[in-house]
Amino acid sequence: LKPYFKCTMASIPRTGRARALGAFLRCRGIALSRFCRGSETHGGDDIHKVERLVCDFSVTTNALGPVPSALAAVQDLLQSTQSTQQSWMAQEVMSSPAVEHYPQRKDQDLEGLVANFLRAQGEEAKKQLIFGNGASELIDLLARAAPQGKFCLNPSTEVQYREYQRACGNAGREETSNPQEASIICLVNPNNPTGDFLEREEMQAWISANAAPGSWVLVDESMLFWAGPDFQERGVSAEFVDSMVKKHINIFLVQSWTKIFACTGLRIGTVLCPTQEKRDYLLSLQVPWSVTAFARAYLRAAIQDRSYLERTWEETPAWRSHMVTRLKRLHPSWQFHGKPWLSWIWIDTGSAEVAKDVYHAALDCGCPIRHAASGYDKASIVRLAVRRPYDFSVLYQALLRRESNSAAFSQTTFGTSADVNPEVISGVRLVHIDDLHPHEEVLTDRADKLKNYVRDLPVKILPAIIIDSQYDVVIDGHHRLELFKAAGLTIVPAVSVHYEHADILVNPPGLRPEVCKEHVIGTAVKGKTMEPKTTQHMVRSRGGALLPIIVLAPQIAEVVK
Repeated sequence: LKPYFKCTMASIPRTGRARALGAFLRCRGIALSRFCRGSETHGGDDIHKVERLVCDFSVTTNALGPVPSALAAVQDLLQSTQSTQQSWMAQEVMSSPAVEHYPQRKDQDLEGLVANFLRAQGEEAKKQLIFGNGASELIDLLARAAPQGKFCLNPSTEVQYREYQRACGNAGREETSNPQEASIICLVNPNNPTGDFLEREEMQAWISANAAPGSWVLVDESMLFWAGPDFQERGVSAEFVDSMVKKHINIFLVQSWTKIFACTGLRIGTVLCPTQEKRDYLLSLQVPWSVTAFARAYLRAAIQDRSYLERTWEETPAWRSHMVTRLKRLHPSWQFHGKPWLSWIWIDTGSAEVAKDVYHAALDCGCPIRHAASGYDKASIVRLAVRRPYDFSVLYQALLRRESNSAAFSQTTFGTSADVNPEVISGVRLVHIDDLHPHEEVLTDRADKLKNYVRDLPVKILPAIIIDSQYDVVIDGHHRLELFKAAGLTIVPAVSVHYEHADILVNPPGLRPEVCKEHVIGTAVKGKTMEPKTTQHMVRSRGGALLPIIVLAPQIAEVVK
């Protein structure tokens, strides 16, 4: 760019130079953000790209959502509002202390709660804590306050949270890949976004071997809270921090509370400094009142809500496994990364085109995900936050449709003429055959006859499979399912029914009364099957007639190639 600047920029008035530079870069396909480090790309921006948001998979916040008790604490602050009217002026004046007054600079109660949460013996830690407007403010503060010199990111991971790189660049620091040359080393553990994690002994050994005397080591442990009730024993220990201080190496532990407690709109983070002296030094550089009264009230309540954390430790691994299992079935070639307890999944699709297509499919269904081409320069990778199975089902359906449109079906027609109570049918949706739970064995000769019958049809038409809406148990269509499997299909349309509805019968009245719905569901979800034709499911029409449940199945055309 130097020749351009020398011969052209000098001839442009100062007030127009920024505009001219932007135009020059854009016409050459160069993003201005490469030269302006003001802010990093974040997944949360994508929620504003959808017409109707169903669920945000682009940010790695807690799938449980905001902490109910913490929300109540914030609401209490807002409700402490009074209206007074002075009759002689006839003017109403509002009063809301939490809104109109500056918050106290020191919050002894909150400091004690956070210190005890981070350390088993938190009295000393209390003197070393500093609070900020999200971890981002504190990262920026640390990058400015650290000794002059180069910065180093974790050289053993592919990519890490970009706020550290941005903050150090804004502070005028040059990057080096050699930690021995750096005056500030930035480590994220667990590493967002790749999911890499070093246990305590590994991390401490790495710092001991690589940090030079006089350097600052920042260890971001924001995502460590998901590790379980023993998270305190898995991060950098207080004893190790103290031993490094004696070697003139200062370790700062960074925590973001907005992820674990799902409060990104409130913004609150902390740094546990190596000494009180270093904490006081950072405080002298920090702008005052950077944490609102509402953020403090929220964190104070959230950090005491043990039941919320226990649910997090129980549900997150289960929901993550649910998502990974189904995505692996749909795309066996994809590579899945990250510890099983983390709140996100780092997925390499192996193709930049596929990753981009998946990203847009997610946007179209109102479930934005993070495309790692943005911010991380990893075009073949997407990141999905862990969410409830109920929320994931919407995204999963979109991915099933994407796959079916590209492979399995040339045409599908849905519809049924059966006159039944509308509450019987949940809907028609695509399912992966490995997600289904048969409850009966099939008759081999009947399955073979069905194959021969379909083979001779000029247009391949079969009724859809009927499944239970809660557990994906096959209610009707076991032989058709075998035909689909033999044809190499993995995704098929299915009619989902509310199996518990009184209008659905397991068998005609008087036939095998000992076989009930609970028996059907219980047998199937355990991976067991009954003998063929143990059930002959019926559905009652609105006129009272009992009909074979297959009348609910629409005709699916061209599903067998």
